[in-house]
Amino acid sequence: MPPVFAYPRWTTNKWGMDMRIAGLCAVAMLLLSPTVFAFDDSESLDRDAVIDLVNNKTVECRKEKDQSLCTNFFSDEGVVVQVLREDGERKDGVWFVDDQERLCILWKGRIKPLCFSVYHQPDDTWHLIKNDKHITTILYTEDGNPNNL
Repeated sequence: MPPVFAYPRWTTNKWGMDMRIAGLCAVAMLLLSPTVFAFDDSESLDRDAVIDLVNNKTVECRKEKDQSLCTNFFSDEGVVVQVLREDGERKDGVWFVDDQERLCILWKGRIKPLCFSVYHQPDDTWHLIKNDKHITTILYTEDGNPNNL
């Protein structure tokens, strides 16, 4: 006698895995994925906080794409100098805070500035975010220009 209720064959794949369970797992992953990729829930720094963070300071940073380290000096006159630690390559530009309260850098020879929302982290670093992507981490800041950049 056949069972009273039989699952259709399509509910299991060729390895015997119940596809309903797999579907529930996929839905759960989609629902939870924003929490995995979300940044610290805090608000981005406002204009004054961004200025206080970098103005007339040397900033040690890490580029997230390749983990390379760099040193930047942000002068109180709006000039920025960056030196890459690995090869000593130097870039010059200007910095400002735009009307969206983002830290912006226009490198010499470029037409469009790079603008970042800045988020303070619990470990006292700052994440620089561009288009919802973590681009750079400010590791720490130091008053003045002790490296004479």
